[in-house]
Amino acid sequence: MRQPAGYKHPRKSEKKRRVISQISEFHEEISSSSLLVDENDQVTEKLPRKSRGGMEPASTSLTTTDRADRGERNTGIMSAVHSSSFEFDSFAIDQQTTWLLPKLSVGREKSKIKRIPIEHLQKSTQPEDAALGANYTATLRKLLQSSGIYALASFVSPLIALILAPFLTNNLSHADYGALAVCTTAIALLVGITQIGLNHAFFRAYSLDYQDRKDRLRVVSTQVTLLLAVSLPVTALLFLLSPWVSIVLLGDASFSNAIKLVALAVLLQNATVPGFSWLRAEGRAFVFASLSILNLLASLAGNLCFVGVFHFGLIGSLLATGVGYGIVVLCTLPIIIFRAGLRIRIDIVRNMLSFGLPLVANFVAVWILQLSDRYLLSHLGSLAQTAGYAVAYTLGNVMGAVVLAPFSLAWPSTMFTVAKREDAPQVFRLIFRWYSLALLFITFVFSSMSTCILFLFFPPSYHSAYAIIPIIAVSIMFYGIYDMFCIGIGIRRKTWYAVIFTGFAALVNITCNLILIPHYGAMGAALATLIAYIVLAIVTYIANQRIYPIPFEIGKFTIALFVGITFYAGVSILQQRQNIYIQGTIYLGALCLYGVFLVLLGNPWKWIRKFKNQRQRSSYNERSYNLS
Repeated sequence: MRQPAGYKHPRKSEKKRRVISQISEFHEEISSSSLLVDENDQVTEKLPRKSRGGMEPASTSLTTTDRADRGERNTGIMSAVHSSSFEFDSFAIDQQTTWLLPKLSVGREKSKIKRIPIEHLQKSTQPEDAALGANYTATLRKLLQSSGIYALASFVSPLIALILAPFLTNNLSHADYGALAVCTTAIALLVGITQIGLNHAFFRAYSLDYQDRKDRLRVVSTQVTLLLAVSLPVTALLFLLSPWVSIVLLGDASFSNAIKLVALAVLLQNATVPGFSWLRAEGRAFVFASLSILNLLASLAGNLCFVGVFHFGLIGSLLATGVGYGIVVLCTLPIIIFRAGLRIRIDIVRNMLSFGLPLVANFVAVWILQLSDRYLLSHLGSLAQTAGYAVAYTLGNVMGAVVLAPFSLAWPSTMFTVAKREDAPQVFRLIFRWYSLALLFITFVFSSMSTCILFLFFPPSYHSAYAIIPIIAVSIMFYGIYDMFCIGIGIRRKTWYAVIFTGFAALVNITCNLILIPHYGAMGAALATLIAYIVLAIVTYIANQRIYPIPFEIGKFTIALFVGITFYAGVSILQQRQNIYIQGTIYLGALCLYGVFLVLLGNPWKWIRKFKNQRQRSSYNERSYNLS
């Protein structure tokens, strides 16, 4: 029968009232006890609301001893709780069917986070940190070992060049040594063009684009096949046109045999690229360095034999260069052909050429900037002037091989690591300050040392080139400054800016050479190189400040540069008509004074105090953290 609205069943209402009253009694019994259980299942003691001092203390946690002392009380209360007979429909309350509800985290207005002592964190994460530290240490050790081995190979090259230069100048005529400098320049240009960027594209394809072992072998075989397909026709063409190329390059058809050896050297050097590239990609730094040093030693031995013993002259020196490359080819190319074969895959060809061909234009721009002056000097001046300029350039460029080359190995990774910091511009400013001051000091040292080497080991006919050495050294120093100004280009991934800047500097170099060489000869070529490198550094600095502003201390660098020029000019004047002991004393005195000036200009004490303050502050914060 349907009940009227608002009707309540008497039995159900009575059961509802009974359940409500039992729950109320349960809450009263729990509230009357002096023990509470918090949300972390920790038993706490409920203290009186007001203490004698009128304060309202918080609940305090019981220690293990307190719990043991009050064990009976705890047991009694908990037993009373669990023994209470709350029944509903003949079932105890803990046997009732209930809904499973998710636990919701309710945010508090003021969350109290308990500090964990740093010792606990160190103990808890010690195994993981140790494993990570071991991995990082192993990676860093491998990187340093590889970089050190590569740097060793790069150091051997200028060392052998310094040994060969006095030997060749004493055994070759001015014209032959000048022709050798032009031929070496031509080899560098032809190698850069005929490699079509494959020496760089190989690493991207082998290490990034293709991961399967068979695909990587196809990358190697494709590189070998492409290099041979380009180099062999160029070599054959140079052999056929050697008289005409000799007239264009050296102004005389009698150097046609030298041109044929140039073509052979280009072919052999390109044939060494696959082996060297594969070794570097596989991380075989020791084998790579060993083959590089073997190549240089074979070239040195060949020069001593063909030029010093058999007196082959220019032909003997070029033949020795080919022997060095030939030994590397015999050690690497048969193994590559046996393991990878001579096969071509169209997709790999397309991949490597799309990456490598654009780099040819950049290489040509760099070649014009660094090596074209020898060719222009041989035509606008003479081969004798080219010989003196080549000697001065070799001695002035020692700093580039000894200082800039190792720095370029470590700088890219350091640059990107610093770029992640919030204070990266300030750190780059500090690095530039000491890097530029160190470059100026090293330039001063190597300029004087190279001049002494020129007078001690080279024939007197080359001594007139001593004035060119400091100009070349300053030019190389500005190239190092240019590398530092490329920070923004690298971080912002605008590397195509470097191609534009290098091409512009190359045009400036050619223009200055065409203007200065007819009037000043080798000195004009040196001045053109210096102007081109200064322009390159200035243009790169302006662009870098627009895309990634860094507060470079250009003022301090300029002051240090002009003070160094003044010191060097004063030493050159004072050393005239003095014996070797007085000259050495004057040089050492000027070097010490300039070094002290650079240190004072750098103001290291400010940064030392700042570093000490930071260490003290961090130590104090760590102690405060541990105490809290």
